[in-house]
Amino acid sequence: MKNLSILGMTTLLACSLLFVVCKSESHLENPYKDKTEKELESLSNEKYRKIVAFASPKSCTDATEWEMMEIRTVCGISYLPYHKSVDKTKLQNMINDNNKLMEIYQPMMAPRINCTPYQKPTGIICKEGQATIKYE
Repeated sequence: MKNLSILGMTTLLACSLLFVVCKSESHLENPYKDKTEKELESLSNEKYRKIVAFASPKSCTDATEWEMMEIRTVCGISYLPYHKSVDKTKLQNMINDNNKLMEIYQPMMAPRINCTPYQKPTGIICKEGQATIKYE
């Protein structure tokens, strides 16, 4: 009986902690929600330039040294080539921040722009020293 009581208390504690963690995560607000369209446009351009610069620290001479990662744009999900030498965690954090901005900015822009749907990427090629995503 005592073991059952301990098990019940442990389960209750675990569920309570899980509820608190989930509740706090679900209420995290997007830091870009109160920005104007002009501010979002400027931030979007600035963030994208920094991400590309970070992801491409060197000229592309061997496509096998490059990989790709998804990134959200005003037209949806696109793909970004990055050199294998970059800190992938830092790059992913930069992209996650960009994606939060796009959650707010993309719906503002979508009705006014003509987006061509992205195709599925098939790999990476080096073109004039730049890593470039190759599509179907």
